[in-house]
Amino acid sequence: MGVNHNELLSAAECADRLGLTIRALKVYEDRGLITPRRTEQKWRLYGAVEIARLTEILALRRLGLSLTRITEMLAGTAPALGQTLAVQQSAFSDLRDRVDHSLSLIDAALRKIERGDAVSIDELVVLARDTATTGLSPDAGAWRRYEQTRPRREASLVSENGWT
Repeated sequence: MGVNHNELLSAAECADRLGLTIRALKVYEDRGLITPRRTEQKWRLYGAVEIARLTEILALRRLGLSLTRITEMLAGTAPALGQTLAVQQSAFSDLRDRVDHSLSLIDAALRKIERGDAVSIDELVVLARDTATTGLSPDAGAWRRYEQTRPRREASLVSENGWT
């Protein structure tokens, strides 16, 4: 089916649908991350390309990157929505696996307690260690996967003095 490239959203519609503020859209525009089309009255319009880029920006923000770092990374690159979604999917799958593991540890400890058995120090240590790493915060693995899949730009190997 694909993306409808003809549908355009106003700044208010775009912000509302993505859970952003109009001010955030303006900041992204000012940083050169998005370039919305304009009506004759200079109203901003957001289409599929801008929404794809916003999806990428939001995913990178969730991975813990600063807006400055995102701006540096995305400067001059086209949105890579498929890659961004694949990285998000992988990160959420990893998170789901960590949560499932933590829940199984908790369930086992609760069953022991319900039977009247004591939970050992070793089991408590495993619970503390393994459930603490389940945090819902961004994860370095997801960031590495994104970094590995994002488009690259060619860089010159000639220094200022002409040496390579």
